[in-house]
Amino acid sequence: MKPIVLFGGTFDPVHIGHLRVALEASEILDADVRLMPANTPPHRPAPVAAAAQRMAMLERAIVGRRRLSVDARELKRSGPSYTVDTLIELRGELNAEQ
Repeated sequence: MKPIVLFGGTFDPVHIGHLRVALEASEILDADVRLMPANTPPHRPAPVAAAAQRMAMLERAIVGRRRLSVDARELKRSGPSYTVDTLIELRGELNAEQ
């Protein structure tokens, strides 16, 4: 199974630093990178841009980069975005695929 890199953040706005980290991780680890915008970050103020705006920015920023994708699962949840919840959900999906 190919490794998956999860890259979370508010991406408010997405910038070249986000993209550089994602691209380097994909190359160094030979992995697909999922950029996962947080709905409500528990450790900082809420994002200024709406969820739909941040998704649109991310989708535009990764056009043509086949190893990068946007995963909106945290935006679909209510309440704070905790990584542990995402990992539990993702593990369930991956186990179901096998």
